[in-house]
Amino acid sequence: MIGYLLMITTILLVPDLIIWNLYVSHAPLFWQVVAFLPTFSVTIALVIALTRVIGVGRGMLLFFCSFLLLAIPKMVFALVAWPLGWPCGLVAALLTAATVAFGFIKGWRTLVVKEVCYHSPDLPEAFDGYRILQISDLHIGTFSTHPDFVTEVVQTACQLHPDLIVFTGDLVNVLPQEAEPFLPTLSKLKAKDGVYSILGNHDYEKLSLLMQYERDLGWKILKNEHSLISRGDDTIAIIGVEHVGKPPFGSRGRLMDAVKGLPNGMFKVLLSHDPNHWRMEVLDKTDIQLTLSGHTHAGQIKIGPISPAQGVYKEWHGAYTDHGRMLYVSAGIAGRLPFRLFAWPEINVIKLMN
Repeated sequence: MIGYLLMITTILLVPDLIIWNLYVSHAPLFWQVVAFLPTFSVTIALVIALTRVIGVGRGMLLFFCSFLLLAIPKMVFALVAWPLGWPCGLVAALLTAATVAFGFIKGWRTLVVKEVCYHSPDLPEAFDGYRILQISDLHIGTFSTHPDFVTEVVQTACQLHPDLIVFTGDLVNVLPQEAEPFLPTLSKLKAKDGVYSILGNHDYEKLSLLMQYERDLGWKILKNEHSLISRGDDTIAIIGVEHVGKPPFGSRGRLMDAVKGLPNGMFKVLLSHDPNHWRMEVLDKTDIQLTLSGHTHAGQIKIGPISPAQGVYKEWHGAYTDHGRMLYVSAGIAGRLPFRLFAWPEINVIKLMN
């Protein structure tokens, strides 16, 4: 939290210093006040968010909207105007504001499909070419006014004809009831070997009700346990743990319970919501070959290789390998904030190869 506050303060104040020195220090009082309105507005929004006077969700939405639409364009203006003059700075700031606005208007409903191959000598011959479709972080309450997007996600997933569908946590934002209007749509998610799911850090409020919903959908919930999938005489294990991660979300997962009874060398796929778990426990204590995670949302904004998620997660989006073992981190479908920019909502397909 302290790191983020320092970053926010820097983004707010450094451009103000540049603008003050270049244009405002000798201007009339009116323009001096106008120059600091973006910083004042974002600061007020941050105070509202931190004090939760209008609720956590609305407060954070207000802050992020004001920060992205005011502070970021102001920073771009200062950095461009300093060497090139204020007309260039103004054009750059307006283009930035328009791009950010796209993220709020359409970007969070711009679905993409990403495919990756994972090669492992431990994979049984019968599973060569096996396709696992991963969906993560639906945060389905975010789409209460846009249910058609959830339909698009389900239809796209089914059209890919995967062997297995896995859901890696955070079905809802807060309450299971958010999912009720979408249960008929989600029930259409089908794969040859079924749908497996785990819990994310947002899924624990009224947990029994949420788990009942998922069972009614026909999803198999893996709660610190594993399930076996067979093709003839060959078998692989799908392992699922409850949420394991760093504060403030806490840890409930018991990986050793989940892998109990599985032989060394068997090909194993772990579903673990938070990618931090991979280095915390998976690499050191198990021989699990493939781990699928979500949770990071890829920061919901990504400029080239840069994202706010990098400040919190070592592995935050895409495929990572360590001595032949792979972690795949999905950017997920949504978040509590209806915004995505270049970290588009995604469905992931992992093709297993030996």
